[in-house]
Amino acid sequence: MRIKVLGAAAGGGLPQWNCTCTNCSATRQNHPNIQPRTQSQLAVSADDDVWFLINASPDLRQQLINNPELHPDPVKGLRNTPVAGIILTSADLDHILGLLLMREFTPVRIYATRPVTSILKKNSFFQMLDRLPGQSRWTEIEPGVSFHAGDGLICTPIALSNNLPTYISETDRASLDPTGATIGLLLEDLQGARAAYLPALPAITPSLKERLSTSSTIFIDGTFWSDDELQKIQPGTPLARSMGHLPIHGPEGSLATLKDLVSTRKIYTHINNTNPILQEQSSERRTVEDAGWEVAWDGLEITL
Repeated sequence: MRIKVLGAAAGGGLPQWNCTCTNCSATRQNHPNIQPRTQSQLAVSADDDVWFLINASPDLRQQLINNPELHPDPVKGLRNTPVAGIILTSADLDHILGLLLMREFTPVRIYATRPVTSILKKNSFFQMLDRLPGQSRWTEIEPGVSFHAGDGLICTPIALSNNLPTYISETDRASLDPTGATIGLLLEDLQGARAAYLPALPAITPSLKERLSTSSTIFIDGTFWSDDELQKIQPGTPLARSMGHLPIHGPEGSLATLKDLVSTRKIYTHINNTNPILQEQSSERRTVEDAGWEVAWDGLEITL
């Protein structure tokens, strides 16, 4: 199984277009200790030929351009793609807006849970994915029920949260069953190589920790270093946990909770532009690296 990180930042990317925080300013100044990152996006293949995207970031067009494995093949005709499908972990905007880029007359299969499918199909914007009959091919997935993506990739959705995105109206909330609103994914090839991808992680339960321990590599929500990270920069902004993101630091944070997964390769992704771990010489970055963690960057590739 081959995994490519196409984007490692949270919504807004790094630098964020309207932000002058320390990290964004340093990135614009090409500081050597911080790298720009596009918004969170993963690609996975079990055979180096057919690829599946996990989520569809707003930066998807550039991410597809930046990775030759995902380019169309002129030998196969005018319109083609090695991307066989997109697996959505939520209906959050930074996970779905890239779907609108897939409207260019090429069939696309979309895997999503029932609430995510309902939200997107109700929005007229996403009807642009059906410019040809049968262009968008929806497959409903369920937490805890494994499915095959193509011939060589087995995916198992992990239920994480029933919280719907904030843009959903109260009327729509009342009509939706939110079960499976946010999921993670276990990815496994036919040889048994296994990885986990959880870009939005509200909490780590004992059962979830046990499931993560069965993976050789895990990509974990690294959105915020601390629960009050945003409040320290701009008072009145929400806490990390209230936004559905378990912080890295603290006695109940992901760094402490997963410290005994010593045989697992642990990688933080979906990193907010304000997070100090983005600074390669920061004390927070040293803390996570000393604990055996890595910080994802655009272009990181792993073969299992």
